[in-house]
Amino acid sequence: MCAAVVLGIGACTTPPEPSPTPPSVGPSPDPEDAWRPAFHYAPPTGRLADPNGLVWYDDEWHLFHQADGTWAHAVSADLVHWQTLPTALEHDELGLAMSGSAVVDGANTSGLLPGGGLAALYTSTAGGEAQSLATSSDRGRTWTRYDGNPVIPNDGRADFRDPKVFWHAPTRRWVMVVSVGDAVELFASTDLRHWSFLSRFGDGQGLHTAVWECPDLFPLPVDGGDDVAWVLTVSVGDSPETSGSTAQYFVGDFDGTTFTRRGPADLVQVTDVGQDFYAAQTWENAPDGRRLWLGWAGNWRAPYSAPTVGWQGQMSVPRELALRTVDGLPRLVQTPAAELETLWGSPTTWRPRSVDGTWAVDWRGTAYELDAELDVGTAREVAVHVRTGDGARGGVAIGVTSGDDPQLFVDRSGAGSPVIGARDGSGPALVPRRTTGYRPVDGVVHLRVLVDASTVEAFVDDGALVATSLVYPPEGANGIAVSAVGGAATVRSLTVRPLRSP
Repeated sequence: MCAAVVLGIGACTTPPEPSPTPPSVGPSPDPEDAWRPAFHYAPPTGRLADPNGLVWYDDEWHLFHQADGTWAHAVSADLVHWQTLPTALEHDELGLAMSGSAVVDGANTSGLLPGGGLAALYTSTAGGEAQSLATSSDRGRTWTRYDGNPVIPNDGRADFRDPKVFWHAPTRRWVMVVSVGDAVELFASTDLRHWSFLSRFGDGQGLHTAVWECPDLFPLPVDGGDDVAWVLTVSVGDSPETSGSTAQYFVGDFDGTTFTRRGPADLVQVTDVGQDFYAAQTWENAPDGRRLWLGWAGNWRAPYSAPTVGWQGQMSVPRELALRTVDGLPRLVQTPAAELETLWGSPTTWRPRSVDGTWAVDWRGTAYELDAELDVGTAREVAVHVRTGDGARGGVAIGVTSGDDPQLFVDRSGAGSPVIGARDGSGPALVPRRTTGYRPVDGVVHLRVLVDASTVEAFVDDGALVATSLVYPPEGANGIAVSAVGGAATVRSLTVRPLRSP
């Protein structure tokens, strides 16, 4: 993919003013809220933004997230059922507790956890953005700020934030990757308290339309083999060039000091071709060697303007990551975590059929998974439509075009979404149609689409491309359709599974 991919961006240099009612623990305040997701994590009340401190520890998946400059907290035993806990990190004398990460310091390298425990590295804000440390010896329920904070002071930079920390076994030290403007820097420590500069990456590489945020760096085998590459991911703030915020990744090698990219410097590889996937982070210490992540299903063009009741923001579903060679280069592949299958209801499957026009599928719902294999045939455009109204009208279309410049597209212009203005006053925040270059192999595209109230996540060709979109269709828009324009296409297979609320 190239920089011409239609995307969206908005820098989070400072958080918005706190809402009058801060996030709190409790049940869903309004079970009739049409936009509250059934199987995506959303806060009971208040605001949600960047995921922070994702870590697996003592048989629990920890999910922290930004909530007006604090770390809200939830835990799960299975990545599906989440328990919201009290706020982990509040504001303190060093200002806000902005984005960061958490690790398991089982060997007490910090000297602050005699029995082992969790350590969080985050961005504090008083006196400029700096990196600070907190520890927990009770499974993340309470936290103690390190009295020597910040562990990496601000050196005069405006943008210096979002530390992601991991243990690098070959060099037997902790490594931190942190955002610095539109680049990242790497630091190392043996004790999580004293850090030394290693290297810098990003100058002249990839997309530079806005500030880089929320980096991550992790290894993955290429095509499941012996070649292990490192993946560096960064989110990119709001800009007109990309019509909102977006995220990109780089594949390369890491020797414990320097990240070196594989591939051309001007290549832009985005993590999600939709508009609403940002600040994704991977879980540290995940069992069985799995690499899982999730992102904020939102956009800095209009972060807190959803027509929801008492809450703002939700996460994507947890996704499992892999590297697959496509067109000679490793590509980041994302698939929904297998744990979601525990929510499956009984499937409905339709026989293969030809479509020339629109086929209104006899199924309705607002929380489900759809799997379809479409043969483009002679059609100029073929698409699956979700959240359609009566007579298969409107909805969100996920499909492909043929011809000399074939495209994958996600079109939510028919979803009847309310007009949400961009926070910079530049017009509507939700881009109606997003496209990227894509040619189906042998003219056949496989779509796996997760629909959940106000979220649509489309996984194309087993996760080689992913598109996440927020949608707010009118009441009763809960249908499904398949369309073919300019010729006939074949629906080789179509299966829909309802997904229960956990």
